[in-house]
Amino acid sequence: MRSALLTCVFLLPACSDPAAPTRAATEVFASFQQALRTHDEDACRRLLTRESAAVIASLPFAEAAAQKPLRIDGTSPVGSAFHVQVTDPNHGDRRATFVVVREYGQLVVDLVASASANAEVVALDGAANADFHREHVEPRELTPADLERIRQFELTQPPK
Repeated sequence: MRSALLTCVFLLPACSDPAAPTRAATEVFASFQQALRTHDEDACRRLLTRESAAVIASLPFAEAAAQKPLRIDGTSPVGSAFHVQVTDPNHGDRRATFVVVREYGQLVVDLVASASANAEVVALDGAANADFHREHVEPRELTPADLERIRQFELTQPPK
């Protein structure tokens, strides 16, 4: 009896569903999208990272409610996070990725990481690119604050 109980305890993790965390991440994103569409700021706050929750006031609640919901195409684990791939039917089926992470033991949507995951590098043409990287320094007259910083720096130097 005792060995059967121990066998069950050791085999229990092997019997658990390996896709459960991925499904949970998908459900968290779906819940966030629903909260956004229904203008539920409290639910959005609970479903976002602390850093992302700081921008709740600027979320596009009205726009999200007026448009078709994003289609969730799949979720994949990436390191300790999950990438939820979506298609936006409102913008020509444009694809995007939302990042779901674990914060304080809960799965939440990370809008900062999501923005980074969807960032596109845009190269400027040759002439504009050359001007963009050129440093431009113009001389100006020192202000009394500049002179005071110089004096304070000189006072901190060891005697010669």
